[in-house]
Parts: sequence; structure tokens; C-alpha cells
Amino acid sequence: MPQFVRTALALTEFVWTNFRVVALNAATVLTLGIDGPIGENEMTGWTRALLMGATLLTPAMVSAQTATIAKEAVAAEEIIVTARKKEERLVDVPLTISVVGAEAIDRANLDNISDIARQTPGFSFKQGFGRTGGGGGAGVRPSIRGMSSVVGQPNAAFFIDGIFVSDNISSYQLDNVERVEVIKGPQSALFGRGTFAGAINYVTRKPTNEFTGRARLTVGQYDNLEVSGYISGPIIKDVLLFEFNARSYNFGGDYKNAASGKRDLGDQHSTNVGGRLLFKPADAFEAIASFGFSKDQDTAYVYNPQGSLKNNCFAPPIIATVPFPRTNTSRRGFYCGEVKTLPSYFANNDALAALGYHGLDRKFYRANLAMTYTTEGGTTLTSNTSYNHNYSITGQDNATLVTAVPSFAIDGSKNQDFSQEFRLSSPQDKRIRGAIGAYLYNEDVLPGFEVNAATNTRRPYDSPNGVRSKSVFGMLEGDVTEQLTVSAEARQQYDRIIGSTRVLGPVGGPPAAAINVKEKKFDALLPRFTARYKIHENLNVYATAAKGNKPGGFNNFPTDAIASDTATFAASGFATFDEESAWSYELGVKGRTRGINFAVAAFYIDWQKQQLSRGEAYTRTTGTPNSVVFIQNAGESEIKGFEFDVSGKPADWLYLRAAYTFVDAKFTRFFDDTTEEIFDTDGRSAFRSDDTPNPLDVDGPSFGDVSGNRLPQTPQHQAIFTAEVNRPVSGDLEFTARGDLSYESKRYSQVDNLNWAGDSFNLNASLGLQKANWYVSLFARNLLQDRTPLVVTRILDFNRLLTRVNPLTGLNQTTFFRDFFVSAPRKRQFGINASYKF
Repeated sequence: MPQFVRTALALTEFVWTNFRVVALNAATVLTLGIDGPIGENEMTGWTRALLMGATLLTPAMVSAQTATIAKEAVAAEEIIVTARKKEERLVDVPLTISVVGAEAIDRANLDNISDIARQTPGFSFKQGFGRTGGGGGAGVRPSIRGMSSVVGQPNAAFFIDGIFVSDNISSYQLDNVERVEVIKGPQSALFGRGTFAGAINYVTRKPTNEFTGRARLTVGQYDNLEVSGYISGPIIKDVLLFEFNARSYNFGGDYKNAASGKRDLGDQHSTNVGGRLLFKPADAFEAIASFGFSKDQDTAYVYNPQGSLKNNCFAPPIIATVPFPRTNTSRRGFYCGEVKTLPSYFANNDALAALGYHGLDRKFYRANLAMTYTTEGGTTLTSNTSYNHNYSITGQDNATLVTAVPSFAIDGSKNQDFSQEFRLSSPQDKRIRGAIGAYLYNEDVLPGFEVNAATNTRRPYDSPNGVRSKSVFGMLEGDVTEQLTVSAEARQQYDRIIGSTRVLGPVGGPPAAAINVKEKKFDALLPRFTARYKIHENLNVYATAAKGNKPGGFNNFPTDAIASDTATFAASGFATFDEESAWSYELGVKGRTRGINFAVAAFYIDWQKQQLSRGEAYTRTTGTPNSVVFIQNAGESEIKGFEFDVSGKPADWLYLRAAYTFVDAKFTRFFDDTTEEIFDTDGRSAFRSDDTPNPLDVDGPSFGDVSGNRLPQTPQHQAIFTAEVNRPVSGDLEFTARGDLSYESKRYSQVDNLNWAGDSFNLNASLGLQKANWYVSLFARNLLQDRTPLVVTRILDFNRLLTRVNPLTGLNQTTFFRDFFVSAPRKRQFGINASYKF
């Protein structure tokens, strides 16, 4: 072994040994002298603080018992992942992967994907729009390493056992999950479309050859009641195995509704049923058939406008007030600074329920069949077949004042998707190994309806919209030496996007055929290159370079716009938006030593044509104003950052973890017309429709240049701290205490960087008792009562009319003052969990 390697390992061991000593003694003090000579009654707050300070400054002054425990600490458990569609040790995979296992899900009381994100450095997920939304848009905004989206498809994709999930995964139960793998950086080469920021893969349990099961009960504040369980075992020993799982989830809402006085905002109900059959007639063949059904019913989520009267910057100069304010600029007013959650929230839930609808009614069906055949030589043929069907009805109250008449938008939609993958893999124990495969994905938007709330009647529509995607992919990996391994992966992908303009049919009649049916094709070669150098059996250095993409698509023009506005939108190029792509480069180190897992990585992302939102005002055919949101492409962005994740057991009774991600995500070239409107002084746009400078523009194009601004909806800093203590009480009865603190720095709401949601601190804690097969714990969520908004959304105040200059046409236009919608997080909650395994 080279001298520098021996030196590095010796230094690592020295640092870790001293860290364990410090951590053990600090934990001893924090747990009120469990191993020390000071009892709880004798230790005042000042005494405890002085002891902690002395302990941290003098690590050598520890008890002999603590030192003995440190020396006998057990090694961290081996973690196996399938991030590259094969089983590998986490420490060996040349990618940054965060894993949240079933035990952590139980002990940390994790409930949904937002909770998983709080356990994952570099991954942010904010459910600012409740559990609505599918496939993307404002309802689904996973941000991995600064690559967030505002509208349109998300930049990271969700998978269940490697099968793409097109719908919102917020209500998917975690009870049947073995682990969740968050894979960071472009995963297009192996996982396909929509994964150019990363992939989140839920890996579920396999049925067992012995009868096992679990029942779990959660009771908490705000009428929170959750009952779940599973049973698994053999139908035919060693040949046919099964698992069945079920869950009933209820949360009564934690915000009082200012419209009714009820505490029903954020109310959620879910039923989940699933099962798996594992058929293994011979060692060479295995088939797993899975099915799942979920039903969700929610009231309105906690989300209201703060009102344009709170705007505090860039007010439009008013030159007339009759019949309503008029300005000779494009300004609509703005709010600058940190946006706070509102003092109260409202939604007309009772009126919506009287019509027979809720904020969300959704049914989701999924089924897949995975088959694997392995030859005597170790060659493996895999087939994955999947079908998903989603039926959703959403009811949104667009009233912006608590005293206003309800303004409901009620829509029913259906979509389904089918996917098929074939993969042939060579024996993995050879010096050169590889895999090739083919993938087909079809997604269809089925007929739906819109509701006229005034008459409570449905008008149906037909839709040819959908996606046709096919690709071939391959991977070649080889051991250049015993220490150096290199690999090359690539996917050739072809996408056909189908869009149209929705037309509503008559009440009670057949759906009307869509018009303006259009198609756009995209193809891309998506490679990834990796190199790994094994310094030691459990210490690896790696480097990766990968390209990812997200196909473009169509913007839907409003069907109620006057003809001249529709023509203006078309002439301005809003009909379509382009594909976005990114090259990502990463250098990292990961390893395991003496009970500690560690991973450190630095990354750089070159992002082209980022898909962002652009709001435009228009006039309805009735003469009233309205607005529409389009997707536009930014110029160029770059992201630089690093992260580390260190965890381990300095003793068999103590688990510690610290993780941190820094992301410097900025635009390097982007002119945003909407930002120019905020600063506008002369009512003239900086560029003409052909993208040439407008010589009549007095204030120039600098106001719309957001180069150097940070990307929206993503934090610059994330940190995670976890501590868990497990101590015997008597016999086989064990006491458990756990705390999980997650931190995210402020997130800008838009590319202008003028307002933001502030820093957030979320602390979850639990105290539990475990004996044999049962476990009971008291838990607290959001213990610090963090009130930072989940999402701040740029919108218009539909209660305040304004005449301004339309920057697209240069003519006067009736629109509204600028406003911002603000969502609120879950409140602090206390509860109890109880589970029994058999």
C-alpha cells in the first residue's frame, strides 16, 4: 500500500476515534448522565452547559466505560442499492446516492416524500399545493442540486421498483418500502426521460418464504389517524410467495378556515391497497407481479393571496383613476423582501362539497410484472411491464377575499401510461461486463370534463394529447486494473409529443373533438461516463460526466381569449417551447471505516434552455381581463456546489449523522421580459417580436437581464443533523430517543430574485420503547413551529383592475395589479405510534 494511502487512512482513523470520544461523552451528558456520575436532579442547566463545554474541549477526559464502548463500536451495516439496475454496495457505486431505509422511516416517523427530502442532502420537495398535480407543474417540484422547475414537467422523476410513476407520488405509502434511493445528477442513460436532475426510486419489500407481518397505528393531533399493515409468506414453499398490504390515512386539517370557522384546511384522507406475488419455479427464473390501488380525498390546501395592497416596491405611476387606475408603463407593482405566511387562510369548502366535489378526488391504479431469467453462465434477461391509470377531479376556489362569492374551477381528468423494458446483462463477475436494452413508453390523456359551478353541470372534452417515447440503451464497464474501473453508458431516445386545443362539448352530450392538433419530435443521445479508483476495499474515489435532457412541448392558448390576443401569442412564439438539457460533472469520495459511512462530492452543471414560467394578460371574448401562464426557455445557467454526508455509530447505542449541501445556482445568460416589466419606466419593450433591440425603448434592456441572479425555488444551503440513542432499560426492553433537524436557506420565488421564502428549520423528535416484536413511540413533528412558506407564487390580484401598456403590442391593456399566493407548512403536531411485528 502506498505511503500516502497509509497516511490518509491513519489520519481518518485518528479523526474518527477522537470524534467518537467527543460524541460519546457529549451524548452521555445530553442523556442526563445515563453512564456518568451526575444524576438528573443534580444537574442544572448551567452545570450541563459547562460540562458539555469542558467535554468538547477535553476529549481525553472521558470515563473508562465510555472509552470501552467506543472501542467496541459495531461497524455500519452494509448498504446495497440498485441505482444502476443491478445490486451493488453503496460504497462502490460511482454516483452520489442517498438512501433512506425502512428502519429510518419508522424511527423518524416519515410519512411522505416531503419527509424523505428532509432526510436527503441536496434534495428539496415542497408540497405547496397539497397533493394535487400530476406529472409536474406547480404541484410537483422536486429540486435536486438546484435544478428546480416552476411549471411543466418536473426535472427529477419518481420510480417504484424502477418503474416510472407519472402521477403525484405524495400519497404513496411508505409502509411497504424497503428503502428509498435518491440518485443525484442525470440518470437519463439508464432511467430515461425526465431524470436529468436525478431519480427517486422507491424499492419495495419482496415477499418472504416465512410468514411475517406487521400492524401499525398512528394517532396524533388534528384528527390524525393512520392504520396500516402487511402480511407476507408462502403459498407454495420456495415457489410461490405473496405479500398483501393496506393502509388507511386520515388527517383532519390543521388550519382554521376563515370562511367557515372550521378547522378543515389541509384535510386529507387516503386508502391504499397493494400486493405482490413472487413466482420462482426454478433457480434460473423469477417473476414478481405487483398491483396497487390508492384513493385520495382532500379539502383545499393552505394557500391564499397576500393581496396587492401589501406590495411595497415598483408601484406603477398612476396618471388617471377613472374608471380605474391607469399607468403609462408596463408595471403592475411588486413585493420585495421576505414573504411571510398569512395570518389566516380560507376556502369555501362547504359550498364546494354542496356541489358534490372536493379539493381533490383521485383514484390511482398501477400494475407491473417483472421477470428475470438467468443462464448457467450468469447472463440475465429482464423484462419489466407496467401500466398506470389515474382519474382525478380537482376543485379549486379562486376567490381571493374571504367575503367573496366562491369562484370554483372544477376539472375532471384521466390519463394512463404503459411501459415496457427489456434488458440483457452479461455476467457481473467478469472483468468486462455490460448490458443492453430497449424501452417503450406511451402516455395518453383520456376524455375529461369541466364543471360550470353556476349550474353544476359538466361539459366533456376529448383529448388526443400524449407522449410516445422509445429508446435503446447500453452500458459497458471494465476493470482496467484491480483498482481502476471505468464505464460508459448511453441512451438514444426518441420522443413524440402530441398537443391540442381543448374544446368543450355540450352538457350531457358527447365530448367535443379537440382542434389544432399538433406534434413535435425530439431525439437525443444521452451518455454518461464514470471512473472509480479503489484506494481500499471500503474507500473509493470516482468521477462522472453525464448528459440529461427534458423534452420540449406545447403551450396551450386560452380558449376564451379574443382573436387578436391569440394572434399576438402565436406571433410572439409562445406556441411551443424547446427541449432543455444539461451536462453534469462530479468528483467524489465515499467510504466506510470503523462504524462510519462518509461521502463527499463536488459538482458542476452546465444547463441550457431551462424551462421557466411566463405570465401574460389577455382579454376574454366577454370583454373581461384574465391571465395565462406559458413555459419559456431561459438562455444558460450554471450550478456549482458540493455536499457531504457522514453517519455512523461511535457506539452500538448511539447513531449520529451530519449532512450538508451548498448549491451556487445562477443564470449566466437570460433576458426575462416579465422582469423587465417590473422595472419598466416608458411602456416600451426592450426587444421587438423578431428579437432585435427596440430603438424606441428608452430605459434599455438591462432591467430584464437576470444574468447572475439565483435560480428560483431552490435553496443555496441545506443541512441535516440526526442523533439517535438506544439504551437497555431492563431485560430486552430498550429505550430510544431520536431527533432529526433539517435546515434550508431562503428560496427565491422567481427569476427576478426580488422576494423569497425565508430560512426554514424543521425539527422532528421521538421517544420510544421497544421490546421483542413491538415498538411504541411518542413523536413531535415541526417541534420548532417553523412557519416558513412552502411556496410563494407570482400571480395577479383579480380584485384590483389596472390599465397598463401591453409590452407585446405597445397598446393599452386592462389587467390587474401584481399579487403573490403564499402556502403554509404543517403546524407542530404531537402523537403516538405503536407497531407489532410477527
